[in-house]
Amino acid sequence: MGHHPVTGFWTLSLHPWLRHWRIWLALLLIGIMAPGQRVGQVSRRGGQNPMVTWYVNTRQRAVALTFDDGPSPLITPEILALLKKYHDRATFFVLGQKALKYPRLLKTEVQDGMEVGNHTFGHINLTQYSTAEDYGDLRRTRQIIWRIVHTTPLVMRPPYGAYSPGVLQAAAQAGERVVLWSSAENSLDHTNSSVSAMVFRIIHNLRPGDIVLFHDGNGGRWETVAALAIILKDLKSLGYQCVTVSQLLKMQ
Repeated sequence: MGHHPVTGFWTLSLHPWLRHWRIWLALLLIGIMAPGQRVGQVSRRGGQNPMVTWYVNTRQRAVALTFDDGPSPLITPEILALLKKYHDRATFFVLGQKALKYPRLLKTEVQDGMEVGNHTFGHINLTQYSTAEDYGDLRRTRQIIWRIVHTTPLVMRPPYGAYSPGVLQAAAQAGERVVLWSSAENSLDHTNSSVSAMVFRIIHNLRPGDIVLFHDGNGGRWETVAALAIILKDLKSLGYQCVTVSQLLKMQ
């Protein structure tokens, strides 16, 4: 920048910038590419911890729909009816206390070919407890599920998606695989998300092997059922099959 001797105005000289044009071009390209790297496969679909599953690498057009916090007499029957209508399967991560309260719903889930997963007894943050306490909670819920439907969970989902080395160890001791959800496949149905927003979020980001998060318990709303009806229809038109998490794991 310099002062023009005739006009009296300050002028900007581009010569110093042009002299290093290659450097500025490289920096520009880095700035353009960086956002794409941040939303790449790892951040878009999940992490890389070998003891946690966010998605499954598969070429088969299959996805796993999952429902947390149930069962609930208000929303679980509606969800089961839709899944049955489209001949689809899903995984329900149930709470032990809800299973005790609504055992018939748990039985219906199993009778309809759904998978039952462990979501702790009362939706606690497992990272705030010891490994022994975490294992005790998971074991208690496993026993409840066994008494009702005579099957034990193969998968578990820690509430809030929160896990630590201790949580992973407790899950391993219980014989349950820790399963979260694909980062871009969170329906956000526990918020005030609209039906159209949920449908767009799930379908727009969908890839084979994704694990989709819904709620049929405390966070479930009628919008969840309305969105699911559209999503299941769209998935069929796109050639996707909805399977349980355990079935999806066998496809990798």
